[in-house]
This record gives sequence, structure tokens and C-alpha cells, in this order.
Amino acid sequence: MFKGPERILVDSSFFFALFDPEDDCHNKALKEQDKLDKFPIIVPWPILYETINSKFVKSPATIKGFENIIRQPNTKLLDDSEYRNEAYQETLALAKRGYKRGYGAISLVDSVLHAILKDVNVPISAMLTFDYRDFVPICASRNIEVLSLDSSF
Repeated sequence: MFKGPERILVDSSFFFALFDPEDDCHNKALKEQDKLDKFPIIVPWPILYETINSKFVKSPATIKGFENIIRQPNTKLLDDSEYRNEAYQETLALAKRGYKRGYGAISLVDSVLHAILKDVNVPISAMLTFDYRDFVPICASRNIEVLSLDSSF
């Protein structure tokens, strides 16, 4: 019997959609929200930095809801220090090549997530994100399911 993913990596795009009713993916995020309670989740520190931005902190209800997720016993905050330098170098190298020339420049936060996703020592079997273009290829290389694309359980 399939019990679901062993551990889910959660991206800031999911949190933004979950807490912003005006977000185009809000309804999709609401449908996936139960996974935050059912399965162990990983939230890397850069996701906290990106999510808890100026707009986010202006809403006490949003902060309370987010804090409830982060304080759950099944939530692990992942230290990103071992990935930072490589991600920084990768981000700058891609940006210098030029996004408009098709090199696919990505943000530093996304570069850190790529490094985490590549690390076979971090047990991840699924990812909650709405930034499909940035993560589907790297997830596919490790057989990591992108849950917000097609939830099968």
C-alpha cells in the first residue's frame, strides 16, 4: 500500500499561493495543503528568507498560519550553508551568460534548492512548487515527484 512521499521539499511559490487568495495558484495550493500535515516536510532556510518578505509580514493572520506550518513536528528547517557557495557561483555564471540568450538564469534561492535536490544524501521524494520550469528537470533526474503538477495520492 502506497503511503505517500517520505519527505517533501516545499518552495516559496507554494507558500505564496497558499496564503494569497489573489494568487493564480491559490486554489491548487489549498488542495495540496493537507500534505503539510500528513507528511514530513523540508523547508530550507532560503525559503524562509524569500517567503517572509515585506508583504508577508504585514498580515498577522498570514504569519500565524505560516508559523503553524513551520512549528509542526513533521517540519524540518534545513541548513543551507553547505550549498551556498556553489549556488552563488552557479547563479552568477548563468546570469553573466545572459538570460535572454537562453541560458536559463535562476535566482540564488533556486540555485540553493537545485543543489539540495541534487544531493542524494537529502532524502526527498516530492516537491511542492508552482515554479515548474525551474524544478521539473532537476526533480526528474532524481525521480522526485512535483506534487502540485499532478497529485496521485
